[in-house]
Amino acid sequence: MLLSKTLIWLPLLTGIVLSGCSHTSELFRDGTTDENTDVAYSVIYYIHADADYLYHDAVGEPVRKNQQVLDTALNVADEAESGEVFIFYQRPEKKFLGLFPRKSSRFYHYTNGEKTSQVNYRHPNSNEDFFTTESRLYNQYRTYSGEENQRNFFLYFGHEIPDDGGNRYHQTLPNITVNTETFSSGIQKFVATDDQWYDLIVLSTCNNGTPEMAANLMPFSHVMLASPQNLHLSHIDSQRLDLLESSPRISSFQLADSMANQTYQRLEKEIQTAITLSVYELDVVKEYQNKLHTFTTAYDTLDQRQSFSNNIDCKFTSFFDEDTFEKGVKTWYNPARFGRNSSSTTHSGWGCTPLKKQ
Repeated sequence: MLLSKTLIWLPLLTGIVLSGCSHTSELFRDGTTDENTDVAYSVIYYIHADADYLYHDAVGEPVRKNQQVLDTALNVADEAESGEVFIFYQRPEKKFLGLFPRKSSRFYHYTNGEKTSQVNYRHPNSNEDFFTTESRLYNQYRTYSGEENQRNFFLYFGHEIPDDGGNRYHQTLPNITVNTETFSSGIQKFVATDDQWYDLIVLSTCNNGTPEMAANLMPFSHVMLASPQNLHLSHIDSQRLDLLESSPRISSFQLADSMANQTYQRLEKEIQTAITLSVYELDVVKEYQNKLHTFTTAYDTLDQRQSFSNNIDCKFTSFFDEDTFEKGVKTWYNPARFGRNSSSTTHSGWGCTPLKKQ
């Protein structure tokens, strides 16, 4: 009897071991796809789910926002008839029987509205640089488009990306460092050439509409959409990417404007806390980047910043030149319906870490 059970389990365990040697499992691939297919634009979604994103809605129902984001991304991909969409759904890394690593994360690739590939994957190196595995998958599966003027968009959904530190950002991959610097260097791995730019980078996170983040992204991005303060576990809506089909000549700023406005309208109906969303024309911000750098350097030297605190409006800090720093920034702001700042009606569009009270 024991021998019989062993013979049954042996092939299964052998398959698991062999499967564990590879960090990817291709579930689907459309072999008829033409690698020379022209695409007008490329959209990359990175959805971070290796952390606690569970919350309860107004009627007490449990909701995981990252699953809703995935559903929206798949819908956008279905409708992107002239584009290419990549969706990375990065989930917790787990092991079968506590021994064999599972490929828990998901990668979806769509070309011209059709799913061309689906891959389960894991990170083969728990100490690798941020986005290493994802960028390799991207470069392996992407279409080599003949369009010289292809537009590029990157959407990130997750928790706040810290300015420094960043260990344990992933609950199950604590040694992969995630911060402003590793994020900005990581997303450059998704562009084909050094002179290729992102038309728009969307940061659906808390507290990342900051001078530091703008400074890191402006060398290779034209527009940034982010929240200077807390998004309260709500995500930035991306359905308006359909404008790339209905209005293909739409500017990156207009696209970000439409996404921010749709998100603001929804949040205004859902929450009573403050809402702050900003679109940054980084080409304009670049014109005063030296002044912005001087401000952030002076602010950092105070060495009194409260770690792990929600941002405040930078205009409430000393030596912030609001007249200069408002250029190229459009902000949607609604104050909290209660509390100390409920009477405020405007926002500079820039978030700063609060200082410790003396």
